[in-house]
Amino acid sequence: MPGHIDRQTVILLDAPLIQGAYNKQVRDWEHAAETEVRRVTVDYTGSSETKTAGDQTVTTARLFMPPRAPRVTEWMRVRWQNRDWEVDGVPAVPEQAGPLSGQVVDLREVAG
Repeated sequence: MPGHIDRQTVILLDAPLIQGAYNKQVRDWEHAAETEVRRVTVDYTGSSETKTAGDQTVTTARLFMPPRAPRVTEWMRVRWQNRDWEVDGVPAVPEQAGPLSGQVVDLREVAG
C-alpha cells in the first residue's frame, strides 16, 4: 500500500566506480553516497512471479520526485521501505515537463 502523497522519504544511493576483475570498472555499492530526499511519492506499479528451478519475484514501482530534488540517473539505486531498488531504464529529464515538475523514476526490485 503506498504511503501518503508527498509524505514519503527515500535515500538515493550513488556508488563510485572502482577497478574490478579483469580491468573492468564496477560500482562499489558498499561505499555508496547516500542522499535523503523528502516529500516524494512512491507507488507500486506491478509484480510478477516465476516458478521454475529458481523462483523469482520482480516488483516494480514509480518514484515521483519533488521539484528541485537531486537528479536521479540510471546508475543509481533508491532505498525505500528498507529495500534497495534499481533504477529501471533512463529516468525522464524533469525540465522537459515544465519548471514545477519533478523527475519521474521507474524502479525495479528482483528477489530470489
